[in-house]
Amino acid sequence: MRHTLTIYIYKAKHNPDFIERLRNSLSKILVHYYPIAGRVCWTEGGRIEFDCNAKGAILLEAETTKTLGDYEDFSPSESTKELVPTIDYNQPMEDLPLLAVQLTRFQGNEGLAIGVAFFHPLSDGLGAIQFINSWAKIARGDTLEPHEMPFLDRTILKFSHPPLAPRFDHTELKPLPLILGRSDATVERNKKIIVASLRLTAEQVEKLKKKANEQAPKQGSRPYSKYEVIGAHIWICASKARELDENQPSVVRFHVDIRNRMVPPLPQNYFGNVLAQTEARGYVGDVTLKPLSYVAQKIREATKQVSDEYIRSQLDVIRGQEHLDDARALCIEGKNASFCGNPNFHLTSWMSMPMYEADFGWGKPVYFGLAYVAAHDRALILLSPEGDGSVIVCMHFQVAHIQLFKTLFYDI
Repeated sequence: MRHTLTIYIYKAKHNPDFIERLRNSLSKILVHYYPIAGRVCWTEGGRIEFDCNAKGAILLEAETTKTLGDYEDFSPSESTKELVPTIDYNQPMEDLPLLAVQLTRFQGNEGLAIGVAFFHPLSDGLGAIQFINSWAKIARGDTLEPHEMPFLDRTILKFSHPPLAPRFDHTELKPLPLILGRSDATVERNKKIIVASLRLTAEQVEKLKKKANEQAPKQGSRPYSKYEVIGAHIWICASKARELDENQPSVVRFHVDIRNRMVPPLPQNYFGNVLAQTEARGYVGDVTLKPLSYVAQKIREATKQVSDEYIRSQLDVIRGQEHLDDARALCIEGKNASFCGNPNFHLTSWMSMPMYEADFGWGKPVYFGLAYVAAHDRALILLSPEGDGSVIVCMHFQVAHIQLFKTLFYDI
């Protein structure tokens, strides 16, 4: 169990009162988001609970001799790691802060970075972004509206006790396919991953959507979305770049926000992990040779199947595991989890998240993104900060295949 590391970059002249503004507003927002100021404790069976003991969060101030330009496009690398707090995982779990933040000033007073280490088991990405945006609003001297207060009541999620037998096959919780002829993923796990930040202009996105929708989905269905089309395009490019056998099975796993999929729906300000894992499966030959619409439909069907009953059945499978490690291994996490790299990959979309609203009083960020390189192939889709309709794909991919992937990616 680790922290998610993200960075916000601001082109603002540093002011000595910035750190005090962050400290004072952080103390205020933690009153509302009090679980973040707590710690983790272990329970029977290796499960965790959050102890709301008010031990607090960590806020650091740092200065670097590097300029903004030295970090180029801020794609995750060894250098971007220095912009986020380091978490010492050698200390007892009960002592780990759930939130650590670092304000870093760049050389020449060109700007500053806010690096965030957020304990992912505490909340999903939407909850974390809502927290940061609310903190920023208080830092600006504004007051939170009632709908901006976090909804912390976990009892709203009621499930059967004991867990029921699963009502679906749940292939998304089963081992992922290996490269044909291999007995394990050791070779692929040991290959180096690099990150490329790839921008699609609004015109390129529209071109992809038009291409997918030329062969319209089923009669009466809506046109393929930006997410479905870009996700399909990434899958096709990854499959071609890897140059795998056409009979090679390939899986794209991703998570779906279930706030609006539960019956009754959860509040939009629900603070916690409310994501369901799903997947699209295909053969490399089909993915690379069939139309873009075929692949986009695969992603659509994987999303559509996540209904209230499906979510409850999936959670019954997870809750039925005796130990936490066994449960985490079902979800692309933990030491026993399936490897989500070649011939598979993990897809994440943050296009609906308002991360560029994090204005602490010195303007909106000019960049937001992850500050670490994933351990497996992963694509993260974000809207660009310019708000011009362009999209950024942060592609974590094997070094051996990244150049061919980039060539294919822009062959639209």
